[in-house]
Amino acid sequence: MKRDALISPKEQIVVAGMFRTANGIGRAAQSCYHALRAEGFDPVAVDLSALFNQIDMASQVPLSEMPAHDNGTLILFANAPETERALLGLGLRRWHRWRMIGAWAWELTAPPDDWMRQTHFFSEIWAPSQFVQKAFQQRFSLPVRNVPHYLPVHEHEKAWPSPASRGDKVLRFLTIADGHSSFHRKNLLATMQMFMKAFPNNEPVQLTVKCRNLSSYRPYETEVMAIADADDRICVIDRTFSEEEQTHLLWNSDILVSSHRSEGFGIHLAEAMAAGRTAVATGWSGNLEFMTRRNSVLLPYVLKPVNDPSGIYQSLENAHWADVDIDAGARGLRDLFEFPRRRHDLASRAQKDIQVSLRSRAYAAALAGPV
Repeated sequence: MKRDALISPKEQIVVAGMFRTANGIGRAAQSCYHALRAEGFDPVAVDLSALFNQIDMASQVPLSEMPAHDNGTLILFANAPETERALLGLGLRRWHRWRMIGAWAWELTAPPDDWMRQTHFFSEIWAPSQFVQKAFQQRFSLPVRNVPHYLPVHEHEKAWPSPASRGDKVLRFLTIADGHSSFHRKNLLATMQMFMKAFPNNEPVQLTVKCRNLSSYRPYETEVMAIADADDRICVIDRTFSEEEQTHLLWNSDILVSSHRSEGFGIHLAEAMAAGRTAVATGWSGNLEFMTRRNSVLLPYVLKPVNDPSGIYQSLENAHWADVDIDAGARGLRDLFEFPRRRHDLASRAQKDIQVSLRSRAYAAALAGPV
């Protein structure tokens, strides 16, 4: 169903998603809600966390029930496999007159074939990066917009001190992954190997490996802990953090490292850059929406066929992802250690670039633009 191009701020807008779930698509729903508020809209946030048994945090936005209106705009942050269940949970049936937008996340160069069937529920799909947009456009016949995630600047972030103000000489690295998003895709082991290669002589450095659901993937956990046990500068944390804990962890870090094989967007990287931290990541996929060689360290890679032993990303025909160059990554980490001015310059540029590139108006423009 298509609507008129222009939308009034007074029109009913619902953002539905997992607002009480500490994963990427839950945080994407929060981002959309904050962006619309910043642009003068009054969206309603409807939580789907309980519907999918994924409550693991308190919501950071006020939640409401699905409005009883017979029309409006629904922006649904749930991927294709969850679409029908989400719409049933929201009480929407075929006879509704809502404008339906599917905000989908994906990390490979093509979506699964069975996602096509779910597209008929929507008038359009929103993708968080050009990388994902291109993947969807190759398979889907309906319009696909590139709507990058918005990062609101909170008052406490404006006042965040630089890492140097901690008063110690330890350079702190951080890497983050959720097992439900595939540890093989996030590639924690490569980051840990880079770290040990870069700093073989007990240099004053530390690596925090922040995980969720590591214990649910025993073979991978065994490999991670074997490396961590060999170096007491590596700390592994496996639990869900509150918003306050996550903020403190980022504040207490200097450099965020992602050796990912593929990202649909990489919101944790964008958040680190917005907070004035240096970002190091594989130079491929959705993170290139906001990462450049001027504002971050982009690591070389080779493309290989997708192989995910966890089964989360089944190998698709002609699907590839990146295998990062560990030796080059180690040299990159070492350079950041040896040249503090380079760290500072990259972080400063990143913070400025994020404020320009990831703006709230992207959502308002997507709502108002022609379908």
